[in-house]
Amino acid sequence: MYLNLKNLLYPKTYIWIDVIILKETQKAILIEFDGKKAWLPKAWIRRIKRNKNILRHCERSEAISIKIAQFHWEKEF
Repeated sequence: MYLNLKNLLYPKTYIWIDVIILKETQKAILIEFDGKKAWLPKAWIRRIKRNKNILRHCERSEAISIKIAQFHWEKEF
């Protein structure tokens, strides 16, 4: 059995978070969550769901759900 030290130190626990996407580039997205804004690298995001049933925050932003490792989420917020 192969053990990876990184996996032992930072186990992968993924969570779904509903956020507002403000801006998107090729490598990162600018999100708003609980009144705070932050850039998240797309490499951290496991999956993105675009929700049509969640009301839009404003005309240029979009409500989405992201699946992200809990370690990365706690690191940013």
